[in-house]
Amino acid sequence: MIKVTRLNGEILYLNYFQIEYIETIPETKIKLVSGNYYLVKDTAESIGEQIKAFLADCITGTGLSDR
Repeated sequence: MIKVTRLNGEILYLNYFQIEYIETIPETKIKLVSGNYYLVKDTAESIGEQIKAFLADCITGTGLSDR
């Protein structure tokens, strides 16, 4: 799961596998395959780092409980 913060400060956890694309417009827009989208405070780069960490956890078998 990817943790992001909406523009109003609400925390969301999104399923990485449901993300269709991420766009900077200047805030960050995350569009899901369902057609829903979220405007968030997080940068595209920070979301990319979370995605890399998530995929590394999937490959190595580690999880959030190990942190």
